[in-house]
Amino acid sequence: MVAYMNRISRSLFRFFACCLVLSALPGMVAAQTLPSGFVDEAVVNVGAPTALAFTPDGRMLITTQGGTLRVVKNGALLATAAITFNTAATGADPRICTGSERGLLGVAVDPQFASNGYVYLFYTARNGSSCATGAIYGTGTLYDATGRAVNRVSRFVLGGNDLINPATETIIVNNMPSPGGNHNAGDLHFGKDGYLYISIGDGGTDYAGDSGSGGGNDAARDKHVLTGKILRVTSTGGIPPDNPFVGAGTGVCAVTGATTAGNHCRETFAWGLRNPFRIAPDPNAAGTRFYLNDVGQGVWEEVDELQAGADFGWYCREGAHDNSTSGKCNPRPANMIDPVFEYQHGGTSVPGTTVSGCNSITGGAFVPNGVWPSAYNGTYLLADYICGAMFRIPATGTPAAPITSAFAFATSLGANSATSLTFGPYLATQALYYTSYAGGGQIRRVRYGQTRDVTMQTSPPGLRLTVNGVTRATPFTINAAEGAAFTIAARDQNAGASGYRFASWSDAGARSHAYTVPASASTITATFTAGAFVPSLDVDNDDRFDAATDGLLILRYLLGYRGAALVADAVAAAGAERASAAAIEGYLAAVLPDLDIEGDNLRLATTDGLLIIRHLLGLTDDTALTSGAGRPGSRNVAQMKSYLATTLQP
Repeated sequence: MVAYMNRISRSLFRFFACCLVLSALPGMVAAQTLPSGFVDEAVVNVGAPTALAFTPDGRMLITTQGGTLRVVKNGALLATAAITFNTAATGADPRICTGSERGLLGVAVDPQFASNGYVYLFYTARNGSSCATGAIYGTGTLYDATGRAVNRVSRFVLGGNDLINPATETIIVNNMPSPGGNHNAGDLHFGKDGYLYISIGDGGTDYAGDSGSGGGNDAARDKHVLTGKILRVTSTGGIPPDNPFVGAGTGVCAVTGATTAGNHCRETFAWGLRNPFRIAPDPNAAGTRFYLNDVGQGVWEEVDELQAGADFGWYCREGAHDNSTSGKCNPRPANMIDPVFEYQHGGTSVPGTTVSGCNSITGGAFVPNGVWPSAYNGTYLLADYICGAMFRIPATGTPAAPITSAFAFATSLGANSATSLTFGPYLATQALYYTSYAGGGQIRRVRYGQTRDVTMQTSPPGLRLTVNGVTRATPFTINAAEGAAFTIAARDQNAGASGYRFASWSDAGARSHAYTVPASASTITATFTAGAFVPSLDVDNDDRFDAATDGLLILRYLLGYRGAALVADAVAAAGAERASAAAIEGYLAAVLPDLDIEGDNLRLATTDGLLIIRHLLGLTDDTALTSGAGRPGSRNVAQMKSYLATTLQP
């Protein structure tokens, strides 16, 4: 039994210690390459994160492909999702399809969120019982999404309890086709004009079944269906009066997903797009300005600048290059808009860099002026999912002149990384946040500089201090963000033949307190007073409290074991400060008076020893702790539990 518990306790401790270290040092989980002064660090772990947005009060909202909206509040991921979509074929709405590239794909926060609590979600709705791919949505002249998976944008109310009641759903745009399961686009943002901009892809395969899939899918050329477009609507789904396609030859598509064949959808702001996976508003522009990251087919990835009524050419063109010159591309459409920037697939490096193997553009974000060094003012960041890199291009001019060269900003992010990028609050400034599928799914943050070394010391040196729950021997140095706060603690402890009791911190803080990183490197010292041993259940002084080592040593000692019998079978932990029988006997003899758990002036293996073992095994129930082990003494059960957990476990 002891050997079994020993294996369990050590395994659990190592797991828990690992988790503490990773939690305390999140930036050490990857090996990204960034310009000098930048730091990439994990914020929270979330599986399959697709997009994120911030509320005015600083909460981070995260969509997951599997259909949950998660909330990060005060730096912590809340245990309960704000909403969890129904993935079943039947049951309560909203129901969702999550296969292929479908799922909960985008989130936006209403400009008046502080007063109305509105958030907008883009998801693939299970519009019937099936999520099958390859379905036909009517014909090229008579669109019909009945019973087929469709992409949808809905408005919900996020309550003050960080939860969404599904009954608050108001559909804004509905019945956008998702025939192939991929190329759903899925991004949405409010512009400075107060209107909601939505990206929708070409569905991966022709919704009408009259062309093909991939590079042969001509659905984006159909003006009358919500596919391969950027939409612009009011917060209620209405049509802004200055949208480029209104009046004669147009129709409303937000309800059925289409209008009369040959007419433009009035919601359309720009068209001719393959999969504008992420769109980015420019915070530096005087008015509304967006860049679009349109995922390429087999050769070219592109960044486009959004313009009212623009035709970006797909499927006739991929980037600035012909993809098809027949069918709906014959005659060749006039006035197709060239990309601001494009790069080629495969072994060709992204222009201006040595980074190659980049095949799928994903997230993008403008750098807010003044947040990072001046060289980053007026620039745009774009990410590639396949090669795990971010690039920087200039973004000046309206419209911007075509860019032929980029700068590598971040590399070695790993494949399946950086799906969405956005700037959000960090201390008194902003940082770049991005979603990543790598490593099981994370939200990560890239911040500039502002890190300082904090050296932890003790007097006398070599004693242990605890930072954010992780205990280490001094001296050690932490590199942390200027202005960040972490918890430091100094507990009474033993070292060698002496006990050391906490006296003071150099910053005059309490024994355990929050320390704020100053604007320069700093050293903080805990001073201890040497004296008699500190009573502790950590018999071998390895900074752990184990039933299978410390508890067994105490029990043997109380049973009269001495010398080799006391430490037989290497019961002391490997690497512990006290491992010899002489050292352990000396310590236990010194603290023996303190092992009277019941306060009956006796130290017995059958009572005190059993209570200690049960405590170290984690038994907290009163009956489980004391059954058959209690004797009349000065301490009741609550007092014994407190004595074990505080006095003897400092």
